[in-house]
Amino acid sequence: MRVIRPKALRRGDVIGICAPASPASSSNELARGISYLERLGYRVELGRNVGRRRGYLAGTDRERASDLNQLFADRDVKAIFTLRGGYGTQRILPLLDHRVIRRNPKILVGYSDITALSLALLTKFHLVTFSGPMVASEMAPGLKGEAEEQFWRCLTSTHPPSMIPCSATREPRVRKGRVSEGRLLGGNLSMVASLVGTRYFPDVSASILFLEEIDERPYRIDRMLRQLRDTPFIRNAAGVVFGRFTGCTAEPGKPSLTLGQVIGDTFTGHRFPLLSGLPYGHTKGSLTIPHGVKARLNASRRTLEFLEAGVA
Repeated sequence: MRVIRPKALRRGDVIGICAPASPASSSNELARGISYLERLGYRVELGRNVGRRRGYLAGTDRERASDLNQLFADRDVKAIFTLRGGYGTQRILPLLDHRVIRRNPKILVGYSDITALSLALLTKFHLVTFSGPMVASEMAPGLKGEAEEQFWRCLTSTHPPSMIPCSATREPRVRKGRVSEGRLLGGNLSMVASLVGTRYFPDVSASILFLEEIDERPYRIDRMLRQLRDTPFIRNAAGVVFGRFTGCTAEPGKPSLTLGQVIGDTFTGHRFPLLSGLPYGHTKGSLTIPHGVKARLNASRRTLEFLEAGVA
């Protein structure tokens, strides 16, 4: 599959902000996130419906989709940053304006529930997007250190991002040797599992799947991985790398498998490289992963290497 890499972001560019899923917890979070971007020299354009609420959603499906479509249509907007995850992105996928997005490919950033949008954009338009920090979640308190540096390099540099070493000390502790190459796709496990078999899931052979999750019991992760296991995508995968599984512990006092056991049982018989410890997910210092770029997974050396940039 030939992918479309959006144009690199430059200081002074306009960044659009929309909320495809849930609203911010407070208007203060949005204001602090905007302030962070403006301090770095970017201009900000808010979707007209940002701030609306409908239960756990940031407005109606049409309102949320309208903001996203409008930001893609606006030629002055060079990148679209999402407000936060939560729930609701899947609901707006049928409302995407294919004509507008196809004519105006641009940077889109978000993770967690936004995984659904990234997979849909890769499927429908072959557009590279970025599984990275969101305005109200990570930018409001301010990005710092390596996570901040790597994020902006991903969006502004036409050179491949730096190789990422994977920790050997975090759960799930799994490793299966060999080296493989393929296009990266994935994100939040719940969202990936919910899209498999739909028209929004990429038909990509020999790809490297990256996964993370938050607040799911091991038996639920077991169920979702089993759902993925026998799909053509998994059978033809080039490798799987696991990020952080934050808060994914057994209920106290109840018997349970460990995450390492769940993953080991699920992928018994598969020969592709399998690795855990990717510093990515619902965790402090999470690194940004471009959806759709070519990468090399080296399970023996415990590294994920990007072979091309996410922007052009």
